[in-house]
Amino acid sequence: MTDRPSPTPHNLPRIESLDIFRGLTMFLMLFVNDLNDPDLGHVADVPGWLRHMPAGVDGMTFVDVILPAFLFGAGLSIPLALGPRLVAGARGKAFRHVCLRSLGLVIIGLGMVNTYRFHPTAMPVSPGLWEFLFFSAVIMVWHSAPRRSGAPAGRTMAWRLAGAILLVGLAIIYRGSDAGGDPTWMRTSWWGILTIIGIAYFIGASAFLLFNKSLAGMIGLLGLLTAVNIGDRTGALAVLDPLRGYFSAAGLLGGLPSILVTGVIASLILFDPTSDASDGRRFSRLFGLGLALALAGLLLRPPFGISKPADTPAWCLLSAAICCGLFAFLHWLVHVKRIGAWGSFVRAAGRQPLMAYFLPHMVYSLLAVLGVTWLEHHLNSGWPGILRSMILALGILWVTAVLARFKLNLRL
Repeated sequence: MTDRPSPTPHNLPRIESLDIFRGLTMFLMLFVNDLNDPDLGHVADVPGWLRHMPAGVDGMTFVDVILPAFLFGAGLSIPLALGPRLVAGARGKAFRHVCLRSLGLVIIGLGMVNTYRFHPTAMPVSPGLWEFLFFSAVIMVWHSAPRRSGAPAGRTMAWRLAGAILLVGLAIIYRGSDAGGDPTWMRTSWWGILTIIGIAYFIGASAFLLFNKSLAGMIGLLGLLTAVNIGDRTGALAVLDPLRGYFSAAGLLGGLPSILVTGVIASLILFDPTSDASDGRRFSRLFGLGLALALAGLLLRPPFGISKPADTPAWCLLSAAICCGLFAFLHWLVHVKRIGAWGSFVRAAGRQPLMAYFLPHMVYSLLAVLGVTWLEHHLNSGWPGILRSMILALGILWVTAVLARFKLNLRL
């Protein structure tokens, strides 16, 4: 393991294994989203192992580990991004960055959630056009593009202001459907993946700054979050009862952030430049963490079961354990054995996961605007549909790489 981050804030080398890990996660997320998401492709008649395990069933498929891998990857990045700022004495600036990034993820996540409940006729624009404009506005607000020589300095700010105005306008005209089919404004039918990530990121990153990069502090937080996940299910957190109509503390404030915090811990174990531990000892510690999490997950299976829909402690801990093992192996393969060229096809998506995540939604909403319905009736079942979803995922990876070459990136 020779590629370790420098403690200086302006000289951060890429951790190739992290880019590949996040890129592979995005590839699988794009693939299974097209298979399973009713707002996207939704392919019928596919094997059960390509679906999420149904609610109420004790078990998990590999699909149930994709969101945890995304959270784990976000946690891995926190010490690499915020650690140098602590060294430079910029804790306050780093915390402001964490707050703004978390708020951005929550805003985008809540907007995305409401794209699942459009009223078909109550808006002045079609649902497809609203969705396409929403993601276009998101890119306008949070994009990062190189400033061309001689270009006005305020051009980027002008694009961001225009995007913000567009977002506000889209929020004003939005109308969804309630259970009876009547028009309503935006609602939190569920919190959405990006909102979940935003809340988990705020908890993990704020704690990392508060504990001043302390590995012991983050391990303690992992235990606390797991306790919240357990306590909310046993009635020990009755003080939160008034909020249960809005969110579940077990998952949103306990289980899901615990997976991200595990990523922070894994990053501190592997990449801490102030530690004199050998490479072998770092790997041993990470595998030890994974084994401890797996054992805890198995012990907590009988009372709560393994369930992604319920964010049970066993599912969270087992998913985090799997991510520890997978990333340890991947990092050993890429940085110790120097076998990483094969990951070039996912590297851009690993560096720009949100761009890759948004693009399929833009593709499908644009098809709806253009009235193209061919995919709704073709290649939408069985193995032909699976192949179609695979090709779409690869295509999105390619487009993300093209946009990266033109320096069009998202910076939340």
